[in-house]
Amino acid sequence: MKKHLFSTAMCLTSILLANSVLAKGHSEKHISNQEFEFVQRDAVTVDRSSSFQLNMPPSKALPLFTAPGEILWAPDWRPNILSGDGFEKGTIWLTKHANNTTYWHVSEYDTSNNVALYTLVTPGISMGTVGVVVSKSGDNGSLVSVTYNLTGLSDAGNKKLLTLYSKEHYPKMIAQWKDWIEANIDKIHSHY
Repeated sequence: MKKHLFSTAMCLTSILLANSVLAKGHSEKHISNQEFEFVQRDAVTVDRSSSFQLNMPPSKALPLFTAPGEILWAPDWRPNILSGDGFEKGTIWLTKHANNTTYWHVSEYDTSNNVALYTLVTPGISMGTVGVVVSKSGDNGSLVSVTYNLTGLSDAGNKKLLTLYSKEHYPKMIAQWKDWIEANIDKIHSHY
């Protein structure tokens, strides 16, 4: 699963850098002559994992953690799928929250092992991955494990990561996912 992370991250970074430069009105000639100054930053990196139980088999649970699947249960989740179907590897979509746009890439979607890996970039805020592993639990249930690994791209990004993904807040955020899924279980069952 991790072998695709580097190439995915490099592709997304290249696209975002090119987009940023073009948005500022720079010419192609200026881009080719531009030199980059590398400055060491004190970037915050968070690596958080949390799990919860669902009363459904892994094959039904995994699709809930995709661009189209989260529409069934996550408030204000409105992905704009740019390519792919939202499930398949290589799918790209974006989401908007407040004044930030996040670009998502399906790095891995493996239904035989019930694993999904997403690379995400919120320009000027953070970049990283979200991994979802769904394993069998009990007779017909699932254990859903969600791991965020994010690095801040600015002081504002660092602050957001330290707040939203703190050791205290992160488990509460993931537990809320379970509550939202259970509150929408009839809609989920009628869809699948």
